[in-house]
Amino acid sequence: MAERKTAYRELDHVKFAGLRRRLLRDKGGAYQRRFLRAARDNETFVGFVREEAGAYAGKTPPLHDSPMTESEFKDPPWTTEMSLYEAWSDLPARTACRPAFWADVTSRHVEDARIDASYLAANGGTAAGGAQRMELALSDDSPQREKRIDDCVRTILRRLGGLPEARGVRTVYVDCPFARAWWRERLVREIGEHRGVTPDEVRTVLRLSQSYWEELVTLVVSRNSVLGSDRVRSSFILGLADLLETEPESPLRTGKELRHACRALGAVQASRELSVLDEEPLQSLMDDLVRRQHEASLKRRHRAAASDMPTDSDAPDGAEGTA
Repeated sequence: MAERKTAYRELDHVKFAGLRRRLLRDKGGAYQRRFLRAARDNETFVGFVREEAGAYAGKTPPLHDSPMTESEFKDPPWTTEMSLYEAWSDLPARTACRPAFWADVTSRHVEDARIDASYLAANGGTAAGGAQRMELALSDDSPQREKRIDDCVRTILRRLGGLPEARGVRTVYVDCPFARAWWRERLVREIGEHRGVTPDEVRTVLRLSQSYWEELVTLVVSRNSVLGSDRVRSSFILGLADLLETEPESPLRTGKELRHACRALGAVQASRELSVLDEEPLQSLMDDLVRRQHEASLKRRHRAAASDMPTDSDAPDGAEGTA
């Protein structure tokens, strides 16, 4: 164990990065298979991680107050995310963005049987559970075996604390359930504090889907654009929340249309400095921008639908085309 002191305990980030590199270059090989076999047993898995990645001494945030099911861990309900954030609310952002920190938090939950190590291999949705997925990969004798094993290993690393080598800086906010819960609820509270609204008014838009959250993550991690401003970010997301409350089927509930809206926001910022606006005119501008993007997305949807309609030349002989 390393003796270096940190504010919060985390895995040795140098050793942890080395562990990830060894696993990622050993596609389907002996090291990946050993890692998957370790993940079938909680004690063995924790021992493997501690042996390979060590840990720096420091404060340890409390564990979740009760054991979690695999589905609850993969996609915590908002009540669980809220309780996790409240237990860890004193974490500084610089700590909460570190894969080595969340990997230690997740390992401690495995060590204390609050989650099973096998949960880390589970895909989202209704796909096979983690234990079954690992067994299928290890017992596979088809040409797909190497890919199946590699896919399982990568999923475990993502769930453990994030996989920066695969998805860059976004991964910790998106892929690690504990980190995602903390950041999502933090953003809920941040918007509430900035705009004086209740958390429920914005929580729904942040939990539309995993892919939608991944798009919104750019609003959290961006450092070099208007979307990195907490005031602008809060106003923009609140504008989205208000729109989707009145227009629940708006195309802006999709990641593709959200990207269009973000680009439009960037264009506005290019012509005026949004962060210097007072709260009321800033919110009014964001509400107007979101509404205009909603209307533009509806027009795009209608044009796309019209382009798929049959024309006179598509109609069979003797049939009339659609006007």
